[in-house]
Amino acid sequence: FEGHELCDTPHQFSKDYLRTIIDLVDIMTTRHSKVLVARMDLRYPQEYQSNGSNQDFSSTMQAVCRDFSRKNYDPQYVAKREQVTSSNPHYHIGIVLNGNKKRSIPDIRATLEKHWADQLGIPLEEVQAKELVYPCNKAPDGTHRASCRMIVRNDFNAGTQTDATIKQLSYLGKIDEQDVTPKGVKKFFSSQFYKDYEKAMEKRKYWAERRKQETV
Repeated sequence: FEGHELCDTPHQFSKDYLRTIIDLVDIMTTRHSKVLVARMDLRYPQEYQSNGSNQDFSSTMQAVCRDFSRKNYDPQYVAKREQVTSSNPHYHIGIVLNGNKKRSIPDIRATLEKHWADQLGIPLEEVQAKELVYPCNKAPDGTHRASCRMIVRNDFNAGTQTDATIKQLSYLGKIDEQDVTPKGVKKFFSSQFYKDYEKAMEKRKYWAERRKQETV
């Protein structure tokens, strides 16, 4: 799609979803010289009954982004709701952060675990034991695969890492015809990275003009 290899899945893909995923990676790698990308899934306990809305997910991601924003990680994300055989949905998430500020994955998962546990009103230990925040580090055949990548804009392998990232995140762009999410309930989510990018460019332009004036 648009020159990018997609994940190996028999499903169809949404062009709009894929373009949003690609835009997120492009914008963040333009904004930051290093970008950390992590894949996670959010799942409910089997015995838990959600209300069917996306409120649990939305509230959790708002809390996660607040925490990461305080640390200047510039948190952005894309996510896809899926629900096929379970009475509850689950969420596939791609989290994208400023890699100059954040360079490893452990506390990304820990932050998600904390806020998911808080939102569901269950012990953190239960979230951890049942892997309700799953790091997506195993392929379907059980072999290990990377769930986290660092894209370094000026590195010789930046293109390879970018392509691999988009391929992995493209899973969020698939369309499952067996999905039983009620009509009118949102299935695809993205943070305000378009808006944030515009603000960042405005600030960059402002300070460039200030420096130019100071040198005159």
